[in-house]
Order: sequence, then structure tokens, then C-alpha cells
Amino acid sequence: MTAVLIIDPDKETRLALESQLSDSNQFARVLAFPDLQSASFCLQSGEIRVLLIDAAQAGRSSLIHDIKARYPALGVVLLRDSGGLLDERTLQELGGHAQTTRLAAPMEIIACVAKALVLGLKPGKRILNKFIKDKKQP
Repeated sequence: MTAVLIIDPDKETRLALESQLSDSNQFARVLAFPDLQSASFCLQSGEIRVLLIDAAQAGRSSLIHDIKARYPALGVVLLRDSGGLLDERTLQELGGHAQTTRLAAPMEIIACVAKALVLGLKPGKRILNKFIKDKKQP
């Protein structure tokens, strides 16, 4: 089973996500922290396979890129407010594999974690899919 790390500055959101994912019994371990700096030691164990992170926080910190470089198989789900979707380019720039809102249904969040886990394990797949998509367009 997979271990998940949640990074969100809002305590209520962080606790709600942690509870939802823990209660699903789909993950070996679910950890939650307010920022990447305080959680970086968790990644060193190699146990964490998926990171759920506040999209705004990921955009403000270069630490996410350092983490992705050090742990290329780490799946990343960007958490955003209920506003619009992040475009594919922004998602890639922030190191994300999937995105969801903080208030999404638990099954949607679990599906995003699963997607990020798979795409994290296959880092070339996203590039290949983009290449195929670009070739199909005139």
C-alpha cells in the first residue's frame, strides 16, 4: 500500500483530507503538514509515493522542483480552490500529475492520488501523450 503526504497551510483542510484518505483504508500511511519545509524529512525515508500539495504553495516555492528532481517517481496532486482548472502547462510547471479541489468528494481525491501514483512511476508517459496529442492536431 502507498503512503501519502499532504501539504496544505489551512489546518481544517489538511485535517479533513488526512481523515478522508485515512478512512478510505486505501493507503498504508497518511501524513499532513502545513508546508514542504516541515515535511521534507518524511520524503527522505522513501516511503512517500504521492504528495498532495496546495497549488499556490507549490507555485511560490522552488522546493517542489528540488523534491521532484530528488524523487522522480513521486506522484504529485495539486490542490486548488474551487475556481477553474489549471491548464496542462501550469500543471507541468508545478510538477503536478493530477489536480483536484480541496472540497472534492473523497473518491475523486482517491482517484487523483491513483493517477498521480501511476504517472509518477511512468515519468515519460506524460511527455509521450503530449507528443501524440500535438501530432494529431493540424
